Amino acid sequence: MLIDLDYNLEDVSSSIEPVPAQTYVCRVDKAELTESSTKKPMLKFEWKIIDGEYAGRTLFDNVVTSVSWKVKQYAELAGIESGKKLNTEDFVGIEAVLTVSVKQREDDPEKQSNRIEKIEAM
Repeated sequence: MLIDLDYNLEDVSSSIEPVPAQTYVCRVDKAELTESSTKKPMLKFEWKIIDGEYAGRTLFDNVVTSVSWKVKQYAELAGIESGKKLNTEDFVGIEAVLTVSVKQREDDPEKQSNRIEKIEAM
């Protein structure tokens, strides 16, 4: 099957510009348990901005489970009590206000990316 690309590939940016640092109303579209590069358990979240000028943009958050303060924010958001098992499906569809910053990427200092600093229930 042939696909007709009706645009000039030279005009297409190969990187995604970060959204400005501020707060955004977002929804968890995807959550999964995976492993970090250092083989530690890690939760990966995909958030979709659902309000304002940047609605539709995706934000990513990777949370190593040993980072207890961040896991606590997510667990409280999903209504998961201490000592209970986490099911990644419990996070999908949850809405929250995210405080987002912009930082230099470690792998490419000339590029920037977003970082989710804080998650608050609506």
